[in-house]
Amino acid sequence: MGVKQHCAALEKEGFLETRKRQKSVGRPEIVYCLTEKADIFFPKDCSSFTEQLLRAIESIYGSLAVDRLIHWIYRTEGEHLSQAVSALSLVDKAKELLSFREERGYMGKLVIEEGEELKIIEYHHPLVALLDKYPVIKKFERRMFEKVLGVPVRRIEDRSYGSYCCSFLFSEPSSPLE
Repeated sequence: MGVKQHCAALEKEGFLETRKRQKSVGRPEIVYCLTEKADIFFPKDCSSFTEQLLRAIESIYGSLAVDRLIHWIYRTEGEHLSQAVSALSLVDKAKELLSFREERGYMGKLVIEEGEELKIIEYHHPLVALLDKYPVIKKFERRMFEKVLGVPVRRIEDRSYGSYCCSFLFSEPSSPLE
């Protein structure tokens, strides 16, 4: 009830809106979604200037130049971070990666469930406005996760009900049979 009261207050102030999500059985769920007014609390690296800059690069040098630029950014960040965490366990690498991304405006958490893949779930992506225009970002982002974590990573994005959620799933490498 405490959380519901906080959500109701945020809705009254215009930071949240509610939506109903139908379930196959039972009452519909109430989903709280951030409104544009709440954007002030979450850094957005994707200003109109950034988008203009990428369009200009594409116009002058071609789309391959934009892809190469985005690749360079993610490769450089991935190399830097993977060197910094190379001696850590997979879980500690994931925690460091999560912290690194939070410093850049992403909002997520690490989920560890017994017998399941590890997950980094992000609920805010400061570049979300660019993801559809430049889908290569998703590919290089996943590759950066793989570089830092040292294991294969699956990226699953969900934007249903007006919200953003992206899960990065990975697990400890299997040890060879002895």
